[in-house]
Amino acid sequence: MRKTKYWISLLTAALVTCTTSIAGEWVELFNGKDLTNWENPYDWGKAAVVDGELHLTTEKSKWFLSTVSEYSDFIFEAEVKMPEGPSNSGFLFRSHKSKNKMFGYQAEVDPSPRNWSGGLYDEGRRRWFISPNRDHAESEEAKKQSINEFVGRIGDSFKRHDWNHFRIECRGDHIQIFVNGVMTTDIHDTEDAKGYIALQHHGEDGQIYRFRNIKIMELTDEYQDLLATGDFSEWTSVNGAPVEGWTIKDGVIERPALKEGQKRPGSIITKQHYKDFDLTFDWKISTGGNSGVKYRTIENLGLEYQVLDDGVHKDKNLSAGIYALVPAIDDKPFNPAGQWNSGRIIAQGDHVEHWINGVKVAEVEIGSDDWIERFNNSKYKKHEGFGTWTGPIYLQDHSDPVAYRNLRIKEL
Repeated sequence: MRKTKYWISLLTAALVTCTTSIAGEWVELFNGKDLTNWENPYDWGKAAVVDGELHLTTEKSKWFLSTVSEYSDFIFEAEVKMPEGPSNSGFLFRSHKSKNKMFGYQAEVDPSPRNWSGGLYDEGRRRWFISPNRDHAESEEAKKQSINEFVGRIGDSFKRHDWNHFRIECRGDHIQIFVNGVMTTDIHDTEDAKGYIALQHHGEDGQIYRFRNIKIMELTDEYQDLLATGDFSEWTSVNGAPVEGWTIKDGVIERPALKEGQKRPGSIITKQHYKDFDLTFDWKISTGGNSGVKYRTIENLGLEYQVLDDGVHKDKNLSAGIYALVPAIDDKPFNPAGQWNSGRIIAQGDHVEHWINGVKVAEVEIGSDDWIERFNNSKYKKHEGFGTWTGPIYLQDHSDPVAYRNLRIKEL
């Protein structure tokens, strides 16, 4: 274990390296047939495979079913369905185990009226230390504020009587938890870098906890951090002039609100050019705001990941869609204005995907019949080669305040 250091990601720590981990291949941790990859470090508790599901029961008290292997940087996904009546569960990750004991990070599964599912609990150590901060807040007021902010994030995302999809992402000290596509926890903490994944049964006699679709993607390669320098030395305005009117502080790049009479600063671009890549980023739009992340650009033209306050704008070009070409799916997981959303763009050859909060919401194959029809009916139809150019990553100034962070790219 490492020395503890933690903070909420609303002000992400300044990054000191220019690379981080990205995705490998999905691996099933549960094959739906047997308990390969799993072991019980306790003298009690039973795990059984029933109709392709993993069922946990107990005759004594709380216990965890653990993976055999340890994991460091990864994306983990699983579905859980809780029994009726009293129950509580969680997914341990980067955790530690010994005889009849496990401890470490836990993504909470809380079907009680408290509804703290997706919170980050530190099993056997700091308990509720950050998301929400119930046990280490500096004051009662700070504790209440942290709890209220967390409850606002989870909302009604957890479905008490249905299957719930959990996603945990660990990249270095960056930890994110999603419940049914909604980001509930987004923090930095250096307590643990590697450990086991485990499924919790909270100890209620006769209660059956059900799990399925358990898989993991280890992160092994490297992204380039587009904000690694902490300044705009790797960025320019679209016309090549130095960046003005945007700010970078604590890893957050922002186009702030303008003062009366202040000139609009304009969009900004990376100095490096890209064509095939995997780009991940977080974005937060202002109320009524509009922005976008453009790519494969020439000057102000290019494919665009729409960044928008969907609560105000009601047209077809809503957030995470491929602007003016492919709208995002209707039921996408979306956090409203003033809250962070996690975005992802994959552009490889003719294939393009847009993601939001861990869910793919738009895709297209350039050159396909579908693309040709959409392109010929769009405002881009006069621009030959549109969608195939090599160009900078472009953050749009659309006259509204917007913030970005964690911009990381891997060339494919």
